[in-house]
Amino acid sequence: MGEYSTIGIRERKESKTVKIGASLNSEIIEELVNKWQSLIDTAAQIANVPSGLIMRLNTNTIEVFLKSNTEGNPYEIGEEAELIHGLYCETVIGKQEKLLVPDAKKSDVWRENNPDVDINMISYLGHPINWPNGDVFGTVCILDNKENFYNELINSFIFQIKQHIETDLELVYVNEVLKEKNKELELLNTTKTRFLSLISHDLRGKIGASDQLLKFASKRFIDLDRSKVKDIINTASKSIDSSFNLLENLLIWAKSDFVQLEPDKKEINISSCFDILIQEFSLELEQKKIEIIKNYYSDDAIMMADENMLIIILRNLLSNAIKYSSEYGIISVGFEPCIEGFLLKIEDSGIGMSKATVQHLFNYNSKHHPKGTKGESSAGIGLMLIKEFIDQHGAKINVDSEIGLGTKVQITWPG
Repeated sequence: MGEYSTIGIRERKESKTVKIGASLNSEIIEELVNKWQSLIDTAAQIANVPSGLIMRLNTNTIEVFLKSNTEGNPYEIGEEAELIHGLYCETVIGKQEKLLVPDAKKSDVWRENNPDVDINMISYLGHPINWPNGDVFGTVCILDNKENFYNELINSFIFQIKQHIETDLELVYVNEVLKEKNKELELLNTTKTRFLSLISHDLRGKIGASDQLLKFASKRFIDLDRSKVKDIINTASKSIDSSFNLLENLLIWAKSDFVQLEPDKKEINISSCFDILIQEFSLELEQKKIEIIKNYYSDDAIMMADENMLIIILRNLLSNAIKYSSEYGIISVGFEPCIEGFLLKIEDSGIGMSKATVQHLFNYNSKHHPKGTKGESSAGIGLMLIKEFIDQHGAKINVDSEIGLGTKVQITWPG
């Protein structure tokens, strides 16, 4: 990334905006600085001039990055000049070519309002220095306190210094890019690991529920009538189908580089999503004798969402509502239109949470997620996934809860 600087091209009496590699300039390692110092010292000695400089362009100033250790050099490392004078180096940067000024005092262009002339640096030879992506670094130049036309040998040597520095900057740039790529890879790897943990959490919950259901049927088989056994088998079959679909979705996401977590938004029937999940949790609702109340604004309401992500969001919220509801509790699910689009609601009459728990609800920390009313475990992993998917859709979630008074969850979903 870079910033921009506006420099003056004195010869053309115009200004130009250029991009500078500001975020990379501070990454010049000591080994390169020492090398450049040796080069600029040699240049000043060969040219027999008091001053050799490597200049760096900043947003509002140009500064002396390095100076030759030659007698009579009036410049200091770190010295800055505002970009209001149209300095020699500004013209070099603006024109992106060599500048030779044999004697500024004899030039109508350079003799007036020139800070370098004020300190008797009247002759100048400089070349531009750029980063490999085209961003400006600055210049390499030599200056003299007397008229100097600088012969071809000296000009060639300054140009070679420019090339050496730009080659070094390319190495710095590549190293910086690699650092950024490594950070991205680390982030992607962390996201992938987290995501797999979240999905496995979802799968374990669903398969575990099916397992409990079938074990219940096996133990009570003699006591159950045929219709009840059929209902249990149908419910288990649906839960296993849902687990299979979830696993299949995981494989699809993996093939499409799912770690980017980009939603594939399509038209979704909201009431159908709620109905599917209510049916999916029918056993848990029956075991706790929980009453479900549907508050649907319309059976035909459509919103834009990634169906897989929306189902996971609602599934985890409904699962938590059931988990933290006591027997004979009430859970209300529904939606209504709002200014932003739709307001999705899941409310329960369960055990509720403290303000501290609500504050840390979407953090990956199991200590903020107590066991359910029947001892159900919770690490809060599903909630972390909820927050990520909601953010991906530009939606917002709000949780209001008090201990003993239940929990209200509202999601403002863009239309």
